[in-house]
Amino acid sequence: MGHGKSFIGGILCVCLIWAATGAVSSAFAETHRIGVLAFRGAEHAVRSWAPTARYLSESIDGAKFEIIPLPLAELRESVAKRKVAFVFTNSGQYVELETDYGISRIATLKAAFGTQVRNVFGAVIFTRAIRKDIRGLKDLKGKSLAAVKRGAFGGFQMAWREMIVAGVDPFSDLSSIKFTGLPQDKIVFAVLRGDVDAGTVRTGVLETMDDEGVIHAGDFHVLNAQPVAGQAVRLSTRLYPEWPFAALPSTPSNLAEKVAIALLSLRPNSPAVEATGFAGWTVPLDYKPVHDLFRDLQIGPYKRGKIGIGEIIEQHWEWALFAFVLLALIGLHGIRTEYLVQRRTRQLSNANRDLEHEILERHRAESRARQHEAELAHVSRISLIGEMTSGLAHELRQPLTAISNYANGGIHRLERQDKSETELGDALKHIAEQATRAGQIISRVRGYMRKREPKREALDLNHAISEAAALLKQDALAHDVSIHLKLAPGLPPIRGDLIEIEQLVINLAKNAIDAIADSRSPIRELHIETENHAGKVRATLRDTGPGLNADDLEAMWTPFFSQKPRGLGLGLAICRTIAETHGGAVWAETGNSSGLSMIFELPEMTERRDVQAAD
Repeated sequence: MGHGKSFIGGILCVCLIWAATGAVSSAFAETHRIGVLAFRGAEHAVRSWAPTARYLSESIDGAKFEIIPLPLAELRESVAKRKVAFVFTNSGQYVELETDYGISRIATLKAAFGTQVRNVFGAVIFTRAIRKDIRGLKDLKGKSLAAVKRGAFGGFQMAWREMIVAGVDPFSDLSSIKFTGLPQDKIVFAVLRGDVDAGTVRTGVLETMDDEGVIHAGDFHVLNAQPVAGQAVRLSTRLYPEWPFAALPSTPSNLAEKVAIALLSLRPNSPAVEATGFAGWTVPLDYKPVHDLFRDLQIGPYKRGKIGIGEIIEQHWEWALFAFVLLALIGLHGIRTEYLVQRRTRQLSNANRDLEHEILERHRAESRARQHEAELAHVSRISLIGEMTSGLAHELRQPLTAISNYANGGIHRLERQDKSETELGDALKHIAEQATRAGQIISRVRGYMRKREPKREALDLNHAISEAAALLKQDALAHDVSIHLKLAPGLPPIRGDLIEIEQLVINLAKNAIDAIADSRSPIRELHIETENHAGKVRATLRDTGPGLNADDLEAMWTPFFSQKPRGLGLGLAICRTIAETHGGAVWAETGNSSGLSMIFELPEMTERRDVQAAD
């Protein structure tokens, strides 16, 4: 029995220690202020959002949250002076604060429309139901309107946009605009009393006041009524993303992340959500529709107006300082130039011959510069064929050596007075064959290097690949790379320029050869295959090099992107241009273990395409 009392006493002691520890932790928790736009007054804002603050305080260890209800101007000032850590405001003010102070949304509010839940809202423009003279937006001309303020998004700007579309300028066509400020309830009562002809508030205000019993919705007529499928909500404007919950740039990112997770975890039937009158939270939405409204009205970030010199200097003082220094330097330069001009003018009468000599020397220098530029251009052109020179020399050496051997053999036979016509005929035949071969090699290189306008004609892709492979043969041998061709017979012709197609193949193959040369793979092969693929002729160049990572597969096609120490990064960009101008495409795929496949497709030539190309 004594042991039992001891055990119970121990439990009570532990509980008291835990409670005391929790109280101390709560006492030392850091308080984070949430600025809330009090669109229906401070009391309503606190009553609606205090449960959310309590929920966040309970959900996030070491943090305590406090609701600060604020009107539009004071909320902006609090953000500017970093008096709050988080902001809950209308979508329009959020976009302005995002542009001016860099706040970022972490969640978007969800609203309940009847039995459905949406994350968008709008505004309603209304008058008293007994006003038969105001049935549409155009009837507002010459009438008075009540709104929150010029900068209120749902309380004026949404309605402003719709009135402009209807041909009504609220600032010139209305008799007056009465900005009542918050809460928006004052606008509803002003219309009901007849103080103004019409008013505008955000969606849900009329329904909420009707539910509270302070008004009867039937006493009002909605202008420019917009139907909402399956819902009885009153709406006069387009729909925009709901209010965001945003964090200031100075708010710790880990805290903002915890708050976002806590808000998104709230259930619709939780006390914190039910107190707001909304349906909870969703992931941050795209606020482009708000930007579109600001752009149409030329307000907010898209405002076009006079900017004071003081504001420019305050926002861009670095550039202002730079401009001042630049102007000072220009002024000093002008003074110095004027002095030099005057001094030179005094010397001109005695310096004509020196001036003529100087002009002559300048002309000579310009001539030398132009000659030097021409030489550099020539060297640049020569360097383009530098890599092919060794292969060209090797290929020409073979037929020329054969020609020399056969010619010497024929001479020996003549010296021996061997009059066998068969042997001399065979020697002359071999000489002719090797001379033809040498001529074909030279023609192939000249044709590839020739500068001319592109020409579209029927081509055999297999022939173009064979010609390109012949040009690359010696380069491949020099790097110990073997080229294997597997060309599908009977491929349909394509319409294109032979030189450009050869350049496409050579650039892709040259990159593959360089990649294999830089790798340590024991297998050093380049396979080139062709096939007919769904109305297109496809060529695949598969190498055994090191391959590429996923990030470089797309970047490799960007001009001036190169992983070669001396590469310009233009080869693959030229390949893509050639493929696309021929109506095809080129791309890269990684192998299962290593290597890279470069693939291009070109449309086969049909009679219809042929006619269109001729047109």
